Amino acid sequence: MRIKFYSFILVFCMLVLLIGLAYTQIVMHERYRTMSEGNRLKVVPLMAPRGTVFDRNGEAMVKDVLSFKVFIVYNQISDMDSMANVLSSVLEMPEEEIVSTIRKSRRQSYTPLLVADDIGIEKAIHIEEIGMDYPGLLLEVSAKREYLYSKSAANALGYLGLINRAEFERLKPYGYRINDLVGRSGIERYYDEYLRGKHGGKQLEVDHRGREASILGLKEPVPGKDVRLTLDARLQEYCDALLKDKRGAILVMDPDTGELLVMASAPSYDPKVFIDSTRNEERNALIKDEAKVYPLVNRAHAASYPPGSVFKVVGATAALETGAITPETTFNCPGYLALGRTRFKCWRKTGHGTLPLKEAIKHSCNVYFFRLGLLLGVEKIAEYAELFGFGSRTGIDLPGERRGTLPSRIWKKKRINDSWYKGDTVNYSIGQGYLLCSPLQLARMIAVFANGGYLVRPHLAMKVGDVDVNITSRDYLGISPENLQTVREGLRKVVNDPRGTGMKAKLGNIVVAGKTGTAQTAKRKSHGWFIGFAPYEDPQLVVVVFDEYGGKGGYYAAGTAGKVFKEAGRLGLLGK
Repeated sequence: MRIKFYSFILVFCMLVLLIGLAYTQIVMHERYRTMSEGNRLKVVPLMAPRGTVFDRNGEAMVKDVLSFKVFIVYNQISDMDSMANVLSSVLEMPEEEIVSTIRKSRRQSYTPLLVADDIGIEKAIHIEEIGMDYPGLLLEVSAKREYLYSKSAANALGYLGLINRAEFERLKPYGYRINDLVGRSGIERYYDEYLRGKHGGKQLEVDHRGREASILGLKEPVPGKDVRLTLDARLQEYCDALLKDKRGAILVMDPDTGELLVMASAPSYDPKVFIDSTRNEERNALIKDEAKVYPLVNRAHAASYPPGSVFKVVGATAALETGAITPETTFNCPGYLALGRTRFKCWRKTGHGTLPLKEAIKHSCNVYFFRLGLLLGVEKIAEYAELFGFGSRTGIDLPGERRGTLPSRIWKKKRINDSWYKGDTVNYSIGQGYLLCSPLQLARMIAVFANGGYLVRPHLAMKVGDVDVNITSRDYLGISPENLQTVREGLRKVVNDPRGTGMKAKLGNIVVAGKTGTAQTAKRKSHGWFIGFAPYEDPQLVVVVFDEYGGKGGYYAAGTAGKVFKEAGRLGLLGK
């Protein structure tokens, strides 16, 4: 009886064993086969380097450099204390910090956890040598974005950031990965599709210690395309230095093609803070921007301001084109214009006396242009402002461009539900009131007087890969050459005649023409402007200087523009 009982138990155990074996071999075969292959096979992603960004002369401004990262995989570590001690010595890090990182990796024991970033080639070689003796220790070679000119041109070049979950889901079909860096602003964002390249990978067979035994498959990464810009890195750096401790923008543009040689915006920032894990505090300070100086805003194209007196060239052109005045038409300036009970003042309290148009441009006489504005009316001013590109994006190859504000009678009724008054027209005529524009729109406007009447499209890209980027666009505005020349002569007087408001931009060997502007703001301080071109006889460059809350345009802005023209001449970019 006892023998039968034990026999029954033995048979039962054998039956359970056979059932378990059958379940493992048949039912769970696919799962365990996959797990086995997962331990034997390993897929290593090969990241594609981003393309290099060059200036117009072939100087690299942004490029990828090799970066070495150290990771650990917790479930493969055999001796935690020994590994921590060796890593502390090689990486020159506190052993306690490494031990803490290893313990944290326990939560995701199969996932590589970063220990050190960008360790340098010498330490990387050492890690590679000891890696054979320490299972779970991984060295990853990747590309790190290097911004060679630091803060210079940062707002134009842009920066990178890790792709977020929503972006990943949207961009996954295009080859993006969850740990990819994507362009967040500037050229890095606008041309991200070309700069990023295509990732590759290799499939490895590894031994029981996770070491590479053989390569089973390889797909080489395709590097991103290089982008060559119209910027001149030398002149760009010079202009950025002129804006040190300032808020504002400087633009230098070819008036015939729209190529931007300089796009400077201040205050600026170092794009590296967005990809350097050791500079989190700097990055957070930039994003929070507690001082409200907006360093991440490109003031050249992504912000709008009242243009002030530089807008007077639009009123002068409109008045000549419509026949409201001739070049010889004069108005008397006693220092103010009385409109009902309100006096609209000229900047010169004693007035300018009786002036013709060219002299009114030279002295920037408010009263003269008040009267022009009243002769034209709001709709004609708005019509010609729109003709010169106000209220529209320029089409520059950068994200985030602002349209500005182009006011009209209908606009005011829709926007603030109020009627248009003559006082609004008076303010409009000197670039005040509701009118807002970007420095880039003013560069486009003044280029019309430099190139013979064409509205050009500003742009930054010259070449993508081996393909020339033909972004040049010229729209003829149909303005009479005689009227253009009349305004041009007034602009020459602004800089070169005695008592012209832009005399600080005057150069001895190059004739500069331009217009100053002082735009009142809600604060006590005004914005300063200078827009101009040179040489007068054969314009090759347009310069716009915007001095945010800097006061009168005839001081810093005009003087700075003169320095920019002079430096451009020294570099061989002007007067060739």
